[in-house]
Amino acid sequence: MGFGLAPLPLAPVKGLGLLAALALLLACGGCGGIAVGPDNLYISVETSTNYGSTSELGDNRNISRSLIEKFRSLNPGVAVHIRHFPAGELVAATRFRDGRGLGPDLIVSRVVTALQLHQQGLSSDVSLDPDARNRLEPRFQNSFRNGSKAFAVPFLAQPQVACFDRRRLREPPRSVDALLALSAKGLRVGLPISVGELFWTTTAQGAGPAVAQLLNGRPAGEAATLSAADHRALERWIAWIYDSGLQQNVSFSDDPFELVQQLERGERDWISCSSLWIDGLRQRMGSHLGVSVLPGGADTPATPVTRLLVWSFGRHSSARQRLLAERFVAFSLNEVTQKQLMVAVPGNLPVNPNVLIPTRSSALMAALAFSLDHSRMFEFRDPDAAIVRGGRLESVLKKVVQGELPPEPAIAQLLAPTP
Repeated sequence: MGFGLAPLPLAPVKGLGLLAALALLLACGGCGGIAVGPDNLYISVETSTNYGSTSELGDNRNISRSLIEKFRSLNPGVAVHIRHFPAGELVAATRFRDGRGLGPDLIVSRVVTALQLHQQGLSSDVSLDPDARNRLEPRFQNSFRNGSKAFAVPFLAQPQVACFDRRRLREPPRSVDALLALSAKGLRVGLPISVGELFWTTTAQGAGPAVAQLLNGRPAGEAATLSAADHRALERWIAWIYDSGLQQNVSFSDDPFELVQQLERGERDWISCSSLWIDGLRQRMGSHLGVSVLPGGADTPATPVTRLLVWSFGRHSSARQRLLAERFVAFSLNEVTQKQLMVAVPGNLPVNPNVLIPTRSSALMAALAFSLDHSRMFEFRDPDAAIVRGGRLESVLKKVVQGELPPEPAIAQLLAPTP
């Protein structure tokens, strides 16, 4: 039987904060049959970068840390154990612990990590009843179906936006040409080199389909075959990247967190920014932080890649732990919880279609919602191969921005047969 959302007693806890409400839900003996007792729930959380745990600038820790602190203070009978893993390390850590029967009950991660966990047999499927499916927008859940079950459950959406210093920039650019024009006048621009975070720059040149084809891959030993139109679009995009690298005030970084730190320190004026960093930046920059949609083409809005956080279920949970895990996830998707998360941790948008995003009263929410509505989410059925292909493309892009590889030979390398 799949976990449902309707039986959760929302009305009695609306006056409480999100964390207190969640704690009350899991602690009370009459809430869905969960009795008070020495229960344990083990949750692994994939963080966004490899920076140290002492950093407070923000990422998924902001959600999990406050959640668990409140939960533990109000529920001494339920011990919640959290382990944070840097991006790229969670799968190996889960495999190690799973082999000893110590795998987590729940995992919060990016989509590509959830796909790896599923394909390597490190997570278990969950049944979604009609009520549960109604709490998820179809665009967020279709990628995770495995027959009548799901191997992951969407949790929060984190769109890509532009973050800038209002002291240096009054009106953000609406096109990539305008962005480079401002950089020529002294605006210090920071761009990520990772393909997912740089994908929005393909919009103006129409190179999105070509880059997506490179990432989706082809059989080993075969060269990429692009249409003439896609080939020309790819040439325009690589030329734009090359020209951007020649600009004195444009810098590229393979670490998005480095760009965030540069903006915070006043070393950059405008950066491409994942919304997961907004909360920390607002705490440090205050009213000086500006957020806007990313620049696109002259008449075309940018098409960024939205980062989606998802829940995966572990394989070694007891019946009681699995019940706690399912209740935990179900509560995280109800309208009240999703709304409170959206407000409490700015930058996170709900996956529940019944939650209204206040776009009229908040310029920040309007920018986030616009980005989400115009974004795409890649669906990789072979995540390991996709990671390799993405690394190959990023390697070429690094050489382009460093001036080591002109556009023409860069195109040749990108279209060459794969190993």
